Amino acid sequence: MKRFIIPVLLLLAGACTHIIDYDFSKVEPELMVLGWLDQSTSSQTVSVSLSEGGLIKSVDEATVTCYVNDKQVASVTAIQEEKDDYSSFSPFYIGYSGKRSELQLPVSFSASLKPGDKVRLTVDANHGTYQASTPEMTVPEPVEITKVDTDHVTVTHLDYSEDYLQIRADVPDRKGEDNWYCISVQEVSYGRYSFKDDGPALFVTASRTAYIQDLDDPILLDGNLSQSDLNIFDFSGNGEFACFSDQLFQDGTAHLRMNISSWNDGEYSFRDLGKRFAETYGTDILNERAFDRVHAECRLEIRLSQCSQDAYYYLRTLRTISSDGYDPRIVEPVTVPSNIIGGIGFVDILNTTVAYHCLPDKEESYEEMD
Repeated sequence: MKRFIIPVLLLLAGACTHIIDYDFSKVEPELMVLGWLDQSTSSQTVSVSLSEGGLIKSVDEATVTCYVNDKQVASVTAIQEEKDDYSSFSPFYIGYSGKRSELQLPVSFSASLKPGDKVRLTVDANHGTYQASTPEMTVPEPVEITKVDTDHVTVTHLDYSEDYLQIRADVPDRKGEDNWYCISVQEVSYGRYSFKDDGPALFVTASRTAYIQDLDDPILLDGNLSQSDLNIFDFSGNGEFACFSDQLFQDGTAHLRMNISSWNDGEYSFRDLGKRFAETYGTDILNERAFDRVHAECRLEIRLSQCSQDAYYYLRTLRTISSDGYDPRIVEPVTVPSNIIGGIGFVDILNTTVAYHCLPDKEESYEEMD
């Protein structure tokens, strides 16, 4: 009897198999709009491109018009440089650093926003061929960040240990309402290059978004702690998209712990300053004037923002798909939220406050530098 079981099971398995023949060439392109507007500045930027067959393509030109309380306050047209190629760069992968594919056309405009203002954007691309708009968005209320300090910590994993600079910050919740927050850390370095000829020093500034290792913070993970060494489905993800709700501290205060790279036991790298120096002054000056030493100052900018509930879910999705544990071959597909009318993408308004924390100065002589 057993010899008949396997053939029957194979027959049933074959009967349940259905091949989906999806032809990407028949997918119509859609206008894609991505961006974060911010109440803390009057300079706003959104990125415009086309989504076609799972890839992105550049637009020739795009016009973004901004309305505040139903009054037009800006209308700007930007023109793309000659770019014909498609890009496999993930079009949703835009965090607070603003990094984007070169095919995504940035359109910048000026708009001063106040809490409570109603804002919407309309987007026109390729001379009216594509049109889209955002829903009406409300500028959120301001937020507060207090008691910022740092400490060096060692985190023990399953088979190794790693040193981090831990940033601790308190976030008082806005009382009587449900709130959603996003947070990022910028590393800003200031370098002064002195030369052996005793001539004038040269100055450069470099900044980058720190990668937040938030695995041990219940607030940043909304209580869903995960051990990355033991769980292949660790979706803590990229700290560039760190966001959290007030469900664990409603009407109270969140005590955040954010671990970032500790710059080799507290000595932050001069690599970014050197790269910026070459971009600013060129490399010839290093041959003409031998520099003697570099004095660097560094500070952390902890940027806390109030965002909408939709933006919170959008960032959580980006955090999931950018995590080491996410593999679309073994995990259910993740749908990226979109709030663009007549297209796809996501635009939201933040109200951001910045807390500054200075780190010890560092100086290296020419002989000491690699």
